[in-house]
Amino acid sequence: MEPTPTPRGTGRIILLNGASSSGKSTLAKSLRTALEEPFLHVSSDQFVATGMLPPRRDDGGPFDWWHQVRPRFFAGFHRCLPAFAVTGNDLIVEHVIEFRSWRAELAVLLAGLDVFLVGVHCAPDELDRRERIRGDRRIGEGRAHVELNGIHTFGPYDFEIDTTAGVDARATASVLSAWRRRAASPGALAHLRAS
Repeated sequence: MEPTPTPRGTGRIILLNGASSSGKSTLAKSLRTALEEPFLHVSSDQFVATGMLPPRRDDGGPFDWWHQVRPRFFAGFHRCLPAFAVTGNDLIVEHVIEFRSWRAELAVLLAGLDVFLVGVHCAPDELDRRERIRGDRRIGEGRAHVELNGIHTFGPYDFEIDTTAGVDARATASVLSAWRRRAASPGALAHLRAS
């Protein structure tokens, strides 16, 4: 007989928004370890790492990866988040909310859920340094997220953290402390929806 899940309310979401190489993955893993209850760690990079995407092509041919697949992929990623949460899963989500329209879409999709939106900031020079060390990112990608896309300008956050010096136990504790003190009223993500 197939086991039935234990009934519970909707899951809580800690949503980390920051540039590429800003330390979101490190912070997400540290938060998950520090939390008393199990949280799923969700990111679009995890989906990509499974090999689910077709080979990238930007030649303007009949199957142009950037213009055709990427928007649909992220639309699907955004929609998977409420699907996991409404079935009772607590989530730590790391994301680069690259466009104001993405934030607006997430505000609608996650309406009514307990979402704690964290702005993860990092100095551009440090982003560049981390990208050089990682070797799997285009140098300047993180800087572009901040300076060109303006990812931190689309609305308020429930909490903000600067990870330029790295992510340590103190940084993790500061996020958790703010999350535990969060108000019962709609969080910062709802701001754009309301306005």
